[in-house]
Amino acid sequence: MLGRKAPDEGMSMVSRRGVLGGVAALAAMALSGCGGERRKLAEAAQAAAAEIDGVSGAELEPEDGANFERALRGTLTLETEDHAAGLAVFDEAMRAIVTVVHDELGEPEAESLRVGWITAVLANGGEITAMELEPDMQAANPRLDRITAGSFYAKYGLS
Repeated sequence: MLGRKAPDEGMSMVSRRGVLGGVAALAAMALSGCGGERRKLAEAAQAAAAEIDGVSGAELEPEDGANFERALRGTLTLETEDHAAGLAVFDEAMRAIVTVVHDELGEPEAESLRVGWITAVLANGGEITAMELEPDMQAANPRLDRITAGSFYAKYGLS
């Protein structure tokens, strides 16, 4: 093996890593290409919820799930300490949020947008989840991560 030059594996490995990094960056950009639109949707839904009497604060963010499902996640802060009154306020706020989603997004994206991780916090710190609003769920094992905007369409008179 004297006199034979070893192949320069280091350069080709750097090149492969560079190419793979570039491909990964392009894929990430393509998958998040409508991130600005999703942010605007979250802001519109947040503003609609904040206008409801009894809501003192609203913070919503768009999110991607593990299986590329789209979601709105966040917290609505309520002025009341009473659970029953808070449930009524949360219901009206979710109606406003789901209506914005319905009006702003095209189908089937609007109907499949996950909204189960939006919670309401009472003035005394108690929480109300979207499950307490009795969404229309066909699953035998309903869970918060399965609640979509479409789960509320019948309840709120949307189609």
